[in-house]
Amino acid sequence: MKKLNIYLALIALVLCVVIIIRKNDLSLTKIAALMAISTSNEIFDFQTTDAIAKQKLKSKFAPTPEFKIPGLDGISYDAYRQIEYKPDVAIWKNLALPYQLHFFHPGHIYSNGIQIYEVIGEKPVEIPYDASRFNFGDLPLSDEFSELSKKLRYTGFRVHYPINQKEALEEFLVFQGASYFRALSKDQVYGLSGRGLAINTGPKDREEFPIFESFYIKRPQKNDTAITIYAIMNGESVVGAYEFIVNPGEITTVDVRAKIYLRKKIKRLGFAPITSMYLYGESDSPILGNIHPEVHDSDGLLIQNKSEDWEWRPLINPKKTQLTRIPLDSPKGYGLIQRDRKFKSYQDEKLKYHLRPSLWVEPKGDWGKGNLYLLEFTTNLDSDDNVTTFWEPAIPPNLNEGFEFLYTLHYTERSPKHHTLGKASAYYRGVDPVFPKEKMFTLYFTGDHLKSLDRKTILKAVIQNDKIPTEEIRYKIEKITELDQWRLQIWYPSSEEESNWTVFLENGNQRITETWIYRDGLSK
Repeated sequence: MKKLNIYLALIALVLCVVIIIRKNDLSLTKIAALMAISTSNEIFDFQTTDAIAKQKLKSKFAPTPEFKIPGLDGISYDAYRQIEYKPDVAIWKNLALPYQLHFFHPGHIYSNGIQIYEVIGEKPVEIPYDASRFNFGDLPLSDEFSELSKKLRYTGFRVHYPINQKEALEEFLVFQGASYFRALSKDQVYGLSGRGLAINTGPKDREEFPIFESFYIKRPQKNDTAITIYAIMNGESVVGAYEFIVNPGEITTVDVRAKIYLRKKIKRLGFAPITSMYLYGESDSPILGNIHPEVHDSDGLLIQNKSEDWEWRPLINPKKTQLTRIPLDSPKGYGLIQRDRKFKSYQDEKLKYHLRPSLWVEPKGDWGKGNLYLLEFTTNLDSDDNVTTFWEPAIPPNLNEGFEFLYTLHYTERSPKHHTLGKASAYYRGVDPVFPKEKMFTLYFTGDHLKSLDRKTILKAVIQNDKIPTEEIRYKIEKITELDQWRLQIWYPSSEEESNWTVFLENGNQRITETWIYRDGLSK
């Protein structure tokens, strides 16, 4: 009798596998991985996700299926927004849980279908595509849509949580498109994006965009404050296993654990990438007659190095694409920051640039030696994400050997709280009409310590330029009482040659501000 029961169980398992194959068109590798999960007594965790990634590494790369639907593929973003997920069919809607899931439909620029699983009782259960979950507005659906919908998949998902009000669940986390994702803290609106990985990101290289092709989302418990999401990355050059532990709140954090396997050698492999937009700021002229004083999702790159010194690099919209390499040993953190939080700086009630999140990357463990890269390319459009920063280790991973790294993302308002030095709040470029043969910078510094100093305090500016001798640079520094900030004016010989500036303030022999680093001659 016992043998008969085992025999019947095996038959049932085979039948289930056949149904899964026909319904989802899964590869043999994925089938093997899922069978291993279904017959295991172990919990579904990062190790399980890593096992699926290792299985995938053994097979030849197969692109994620694309679904280009007539009437939906290539439509404008505004038209795509007409496709609304129905809130009353949200996953976990009637379970009194702190989270709910909504899904994204193929269309616009999103055509890669992904697989989404809910992990219930430590077992993954696929959430299949269902066209009835969507309203399509006035969009014309082709006659063949009904037949196409039998094979479609979702292109991403979003997570809702009562992040602003206790009784109202609001969207705060999105995964859609390649390995891109966005998140919010309380009272923020979407801006910059995180990414799983950056491959060959640079001005002259063919960039590769691996895809999070499957997600395993753990069903939360009623009292859970965090939600856990596992993901499988697949690409021509890499396979990866990811774990995201997301804690929404006043400052939303995402603990990321990733293990990357290379299928082949890569010229430039970037970990913990951030992508943002900088069109113009207070030091630039508005582009194409734009009525807004400033337009950007981030205005600077902030770095804390091994010595715990702080560096601030204002972003630029360059004349031509620029890839800046910044050598770093064991960085304490880096991030793209939206430092200017005044509405009057943007005057845009619709896009609310003053509420865009800053994103701080905090490495876990010692990342060792490597390079932080900053890519900036020229654009005239606020829809272009023209800024990317990422970390590359000095010693690249070996082929087929897992390379694991961990970090925490902090969706902050400005800089991290432990950055207590004075900060560069604004800068302006120009020519002094009294000295037409000279250029000038005007910098403003702010911070609690600076505010506490009497305006009679004599501060020293430490200024260096890699092309201009120090004796040819002069400056003036004074406290502007009405602003409660210190203003530094710098005059230097006019030249078209590109050069690099480093500036910070001292009181006595003590450094009291971060280091302002600027590349002159590169901006439009």
